[in-house]
Amino acid sequence: MDELAHCLGYLADQHVLTLCTQHGDQFWAANCFYALDREDISFWLMTEPSTLHGRLMVASPQVVGTVSAQTESVSQLQGVQFQGVITLAEGKAHQRGLEAYQRRFPIAKQKSAPLWRLQIDRLKMTDNQLGFGTKLHWQRS
Repeated sequence: MDELAHCLGYLADQHVLTLCTQHGDQFWAANCFYALDREDISFWLMTEPSTLHGRLMVASPQVVGTVSAQTESVSQLQGVQFQGVITLAEGKAHQRGLEAYQRRFPIAKQKSAPLWRLQIDRLKMTDNQLGFGTKLHWQRS
């Protein structure tokens, strides 16, 4: 099985991530809508730099987070943990990311929040649908 393809397939079916940020002794988590960039293995998301998590991301762009669907059945449990670097999108990447985000969330065409690119550097997926306790791993070279 192609572990990365399996993880990306799952992530493409979801749309909310939990983002965990940190700088110094300040920590914060936020839930954000995202569009997946399969080609670049990145998330596109919109949020204001003035929010607490935005200020922490500007100060320290190393982030971690999770994506998971809610289920009551342990045998159906699926979820991803990720680590990456988040930056404000610029140039051609900004345009490509904005188009992807607005395609996923058409209402975003009416929103003026800045677009961020979260480059995923490491993924770990738990997928009990493949067998209890199955873990899939991927790390950027």
